[in-house]
Amino acid sequence: MYSQADITFPLQNAFLEIMRVEKDMPHKGVDLSSYLLLIDTLKNGYGLNSREELLFLCKKLWLKPFHLRSNIMNEQVLEEILDRHLGIYTQQDFLLPADKKTTEREATKGIGKDEGTKKPLTAHGKEDVSNDQGSSQTTETLADEEVGELNFYISEVKDDTGATTADHNYNHLFRKKNYTFDNRYLPVSRRFIEQTIRSLRYKVPGAGRPTVDIPATVEEVARKGYFDEWKLTEEDGFVTRWTLLIDHEGSMVAFKDLTDAIVESATTGNVKNEGDVFYFRNYPSEYLFTNPEHTRSVKLRKLITSPPRNILIVSDAGAARGYYSEDRVRKVFRLLYQLRSHRIAWLNPLPEQRWKGTSAEKISTYVKMFEPGNDNSDHMGNIIQFFKTKGITNIGQ
Repeated sequence: MYSQADITFPLQNAFLEIMRVEKDMPHKGVDLSSYLLLIDTLKNGYGLNSREELLFLCKKLWLKPFHLRSNIMNEQVLEEILDRHLGIYTQQDFLLPADKKTTEREATKGIGKDEGTKKPLTAHGKEDVSNDQGSSQTTETLADEEVGELNFYISEVKDDTGATTADHNYNHLFRKKNYTFDNRYLPVSRRFIEQTIRSLRYKVPGAGRPTVDIPATVEEVARKGYFDEWKLTEEDGFVTRWTLLIDHEGSMVAFKDLTDAIVESATTGNVKNEGDVFYFRNYPSEYLFTNPEHTRSVKLRKLITSPPRNILIVSDAGAARGYYSEDRVRKVFRLLYQLRSHRIAWLNPLPEQRWKGTSAEKISTYVKMFEPGNDNSDHMGNIIQFFKTKGITNIGQ
């Protein structure tokens, strides 16, 4: 079990000091939610490339317009606090291999010299520091070139013996370049997912925003002889009707960013979604969960007996681990049979060639199963066409 001293959070002490400095100000801009937002942003790979990038991120999250005019908390004070606390994250020692270059560098630095060793004297009896300065410059040059350098080599083999004939160093491709790392790797872009999901929409009378009905207003004024109010009418609007069944945890952890993008595209934006989002693991049982934490649930029977819906199941169907489970296939078939009054499509995050020999291959014979493809393919668009097509049965397609 970890003790309290073992648990640390990035820039926690800096955040607490900033709150103490800010407590005497009439307005407060730094709170716990802003610190948690910083943690979430760092977790996603932002602000980790350089000191300047981290300072820029902290300023954007913690400084408000009224801070810029304050003598208590401003950009300079924030930088001073962060610089003090960033020192504990600076790596002082580098573990380098004890090769020939390291030995030469240590020799240049004078490591291991006896204290009694004296420097050569000049004609005036003073120590000659010119050689010492030259060696110091050489040491700094070696340190700049070797410490922390990215070494990237590719070996070429030009014959059938397997012997390496040449090594090419590609370090020059990485020097003096800043890279922003992002942990979201999607087979299709978020924009493409949003366009695809929102393209399946239905026109509903009176679902739009209210507008002034000029003819009705003029007619009312002519009838009464005076104007007292506008006559309003509601325009026709569009809604989506996505019901999502999301398989998560287990092998689907690798596709969390994809499922989150699908859920966000279906449930947010200007077009209202009249469907629901449910979560399960591997295959639904008696209950479906309405949140990823599995703390709220509804009975599967409620979904089965509801009016016909467009249901999209997002699951790898066992293809991620590459095995076949007869029990999984049987239970999924039972689920699909119970939902036969609804229109069902299945989105498998893995490409179709990975389904062979797994439970996914068998399940794909019971339900229309699609792969995400990429931005240049029609795989996601085929899901929309499937739901728009009339008279398609769900089982056996």
